[in-house]
Amino acid sequence: MRAATALLTAGLLVGTLAACSDDDDKAKESVPQCVGKDTPDSTHIISAGPGPLPGGGRAVLHETHLDVTPPTALMYLLDGNPGEAFEATVSVGSTITVKAVKYSVVEICSGRVQLVKG
Repeated sequence: MRAATALLTAGLLVGTLAACSDDDDKAKESVPQCVGKDTPDSTHIISAGPGPLPGGGRAVLHETHLDVTPPTALMYLLDGNPGEAFEATVSVGSTITVKAVKYSVVEICSGRVQLVKG
């Protein structure tokens, strides 16, 4: 009788843990890897360090939040002059300006942001 009770308890425990794991997997799967659509002429800004922008200046990807609505990215924009750095929280469709050049955010991914000049 004790063996049957132990087996039943173990089975319930394994079933409960499996159900929790499935929920965690589904939550991870529901967060997209990328939002928006990259284009061939976009500039990729990655989180590894400052990336040059085609119109001058540089941009740094600090963090992305794909699990919020709308998905956002925090970027540091460097105008090229000392003390000219500023931050911007962007989403797909946002526009930023660096050195008097406008860029549109076309895609946000977990480790990069794609910008299009103009």
